[in-house]
Amino acid sequence: MTSLLKLLRKEMVLQPEHPWEGRHVYLYGSVLKLGDKYRMYYQAFVKGFGFFVCLAESEDGISWRKPLLKPLSARMGEDHPTVSVGEEGIPFHRRLSPVEGMSNVVSTYHIPSVIPGTRGLKPYMLFGYTERGYCASFSDDGVNFEEHPSNPVIPLMRFPNRRTRKVWFSDVAPAFFDERKRVFRAMVKTYKVDRQGRTRRCVGMSTSRDFVRWSRPHTIWVPSEEHDEIARGRGFSWADFYGLCPFHLEGRYLGFLWLFLIDHELPRGTHVGKIEVYLAESPDCIRWRLVSHEPIIPSGDWHSGIVTTANQPLLVGGKLRVYFGGSNQLHGLWEMGREGEEARSCIGMAEFEVL
Repeated sequence: MTSLLKLLRKEMVLQPEHPWEGRHVYLYGSVLKLGDKYRMYYQAFVKGFGFFVCLAESEDGISWRKPLLKPLSARMGEDHPTVSVGEEGIPFHRRLSPVEGMSNVVSTYHIPSVIPGTRGLKPYMLFGYTERGYCASFSDDGVNFEEHPSNPVIPLMRFPNRRTRKVWFSDVAPAFFDERKRVFRAMVKTYKVDRQGRTRRCVGMSTSRDFVRWSRPHTIWVPSEEHDEIARGRGFSWADFYGLCPFHLEGRYLGFLWLFLIDHELPRGTHVGKIEVYLAESPDCIRWRLVSHEPIIPSGDWHSGIVTTANQPLLVGGKLRVYFGGSNQLHGLWEMGREGEEARSCIGMAEFEVL
């Protein structure tokens, strides 16, 4: 299988610098081209404190500034568990000392997708995860978001595994507006227990016409032996689907699959492994296949452990720009207590020629 995209360049464009960013800024998130300017809604994470959705702006999509637009007064973090063992939830973080002052923080959702307004809705629409489930917020200026009173628009989804006595939570759902079908789609993470008793991350989907009333998520893509072979060929044990970001290009559906190459599962926690991005294609945004068995964004020194993408790429000057988050640490090391002081996440831009 050959790829449809040829990598021309990639470079780091954003790194952590503010107290609320800690050592981690990354995409999950969105990059929008609005006229002759760019806006980036990215994720920041302070271990022991919490998650923030932050705003950066740019004239060229390469050099970014972080405008300090809103006061931040956050005194404690909120627990966002991804897995529980018995009655014990395993949170992302614990409570810490407060952070106060002007900031570029616009929301506290996790894994946010910001979509330009359509169908007479607000100019900016935000879809993301909270401890209640998936929620929607709206904004006139892209800075001050108001939650919809019907939140959560998709209640918290739990997936138990009786063999391991763990309960897994759906916390990843990149969202976009499907212009072909004129519908919003959220690619909701679901789980299946395989024949070996392993909990496997899958790609699910929910749709909406108004960004508020969403269909019940259903699984559309389950990892198979093909994907496990990719993992074993790269020195891991099996592969899960961490997330999928579909987009339109030249009349077809393509997607960036975040393939989770798993080494092992922690007895009282998540999985340890590496996340890479692979190109996928679909005739209808439901039936998916990989285009290539090679990652679309090769690993680098600052993104050697985890790579994830913005919910949508951009076409700029005939080239496809993909903004991505990268970490130099494997997924799951924080639960093992092995995430050292050198752990860091930054944001990069990769540019592709469309073949």
